[in-house]
Amino acid sequence: MDPAALVEAIEEEVACPICMTFLRDPMSVDCGHTFCNRCLSRLWEVPRESQNYDYTCPLCCAPVQPENLRPNWQLASVVEKVRLLKLCLGKEPKGDMCELHGKQVQAFCKEDGLMVCEACSHSPEHEAHCVVPMEAVAWEYKWKLHEALEYLRKEEIKAWTLEVSERQRTANWKIQAETQKQSIMWEFEKYRRLLNDQELPGQQLDKDAAAALASLEQEQSELLHKLEWNHSELVRQREALCKMITELEERAQRPFRCALPGIQEVLNRTKSWSLWMPEPVCLEMKTDCRMLGLREILKTYAADVRLDPDTAYCRLIVSEDRKCVRYGDTQQNLPDNPERFYRYNIVLGSQCLSSGRHYWEVEVGDRAEWGLGVCSEDVDRKEVVYLSPQYGFWVIRLRNGAEYRAGTDAYPRLTLPVPPRRVGVFLDYEAHDISFYNVTDNCSHIFTFPRSPFPGRLLPYFSPCYSVCANTAPLTICSLDSED
Repeated sequence: MDPAALVEAIEEEVACPICMTFLRDPMSVDCGHTFCNRCLSRLWEVPRESQNYDYTCPLCCAPVQPENLRPNWQLASVVEKVRLLKLCLGKEPKGDMCELHGKQVQAFCKEDGLMVCEACSHSPEHEAHCVVPMEAVAWEYKWKLHEALEYLRKEEIKAWTLEVSERQRTANWKIQAETQKQSIMWEFEKYRRLLNDQELPGQQLDKDAAAALASLEQEQSELLHKLEWNHSELVRQREALCKMITELEERAQRPFRCALPGIQEVLNRTKSWSLWMPEPVCLEMKTDCRMLGLREILKTYAADVRLDPDTAYCRLIVSEDRKCVRYGDTQQNLPDNPERFYRYNIVLGSQCLSSGRHYWEVEVGDRAEWGLGVCSEDVDRKEVVYLSPQYGFWVIRLRNGAEYRAGTDAYPRLTLPVPPRRVGVFLDYEAHDISFYNVTDNCSHIFTFPRSPFPGRLLPYFSPCYSVCANTAPLTICSLDSED
C-alpha cells in the first residue's frame, strides 16, 4: 500500500469529529468516542435553549456526564507521531480549506449555511451576516436536526395511517360494489322467475338488465379510479417522507463539519413539508334497479298482515284493527307474557310465514326513525338483540332521518335517492329471498339480503322506534286491494 495513502487513512482515525483536524488534548467521553478538549468545552459552553439540557456525545448522541471526561494520553501520542510522519512526507495536516482564500475554515455563516474562513467572514459577502465559530453552532444544528426528524417521523405515522385507511376503504367499497352488482342480478333473475310463473312476456327484461349492469360497471370503474389514485398518491407521499427521514438520519450520524454543508436547505425542506390529504370521494352509487310493472306482479302475492298486540313492547300502542302501531307517551301496564318484547320498541305480525311468497307495504310517512322486515319466530324477546340474520333478524332501518341501513352496522349504508314514504317487503320463502322496495320511487329496489336457508318460521317485524321530533306518526300496514 502506498505510504501516503496509509497515512491518509490513519489521519482520518485520529481526527476530531467536530473540527475535523488532528486531535488536540484528546478527551474520551462515556460512550468511548474521543474529541478535542477545546472543541468539547466550546460546544458545551454554548447557552442552552432548554433549562433541562442533557449532555450527549456529539457523534452518537449517547448521554454523557462531563465530570467523567478522561484524557486519552495514548491516542495523543499516536496523533503526534502521525503529525511528524506527515511532515516527513512533506504533507500538511488535513483540514477543511477555503477554496477562495486557501485558509482553514473555522466559522459558519448562518444566513448562507456555509463554512467560511477568517478572510471570508470579513468579506463584503458575509460582513453583515451572523458568522459564528464552528463549535458554537454544533449543539444548535444538532438540536434542529433532532426536531426535524421528530416532526417527519410523526408525519410518517400520519401518512401511513392515511394510506392504510384508504386501502381498507377501497377494499370495503369493492365488496360493497360487488354486493350491489349481485343484488341487481338477483333482482332481474327474480323478476324473470315471477314473470315466467305468471306466464307473462319479458322480452324487454334482458335489455333492461344489460343496460343497468353496464351503467353500474361504468360508475364503479370511475369511483375505483378515484380511490386508487388517492391511494397511489398516499404511497408516493409516504415514500418521499421515508427518503427525507433517511437523509436526515444519515446527516445526523456524520461528523459535525461534514454535516454542516447544505444543512439549512435540508431544514427548510422539512419546514415546508405538509401532509397531503386525499380528495373526498362520494361512494354512493346512483345506478339502481327499476323494473316496469314489478309492483303489479308483487301485489299478486299480497299478504293480509296484522299486528300481534301480545308481542308489543309496553310503550307501543296497537290500533283496534291491528294495522297501525305508534309509540305511546307512557308505559302501559301489560302482562309480561313470553311473546312480549321487554327491551325494544318492537311488535310482530301474527301470521307465521313458512312457505310461499308474501308481499306487504307499510306507510312510514315522514318518520325520522323506523325499522321493518321479518324475524325468526324463536328470537330472544327479553334480552339484548342484534338486528342481523345471524341472530334471526332481516331488517332495514332508518336512523336520524337520513341514515338507512340493512341489519346492523356491519352492513353498508343504503343509498336512497328518494326518501321512501311507503316501503314494500317481499318474502319468497323457498328462494330464501327477503327484499325491500321504495314504493314512493316507482317500486325501486332498496336491498336484498344475501340468500341463505331460513332457520324456521318467520314473522313480520315492525318498529316505530322512539317518539322524538318528526317521529310521532304511526307505522301503518297498507291495503293493496285497491289502487293508491
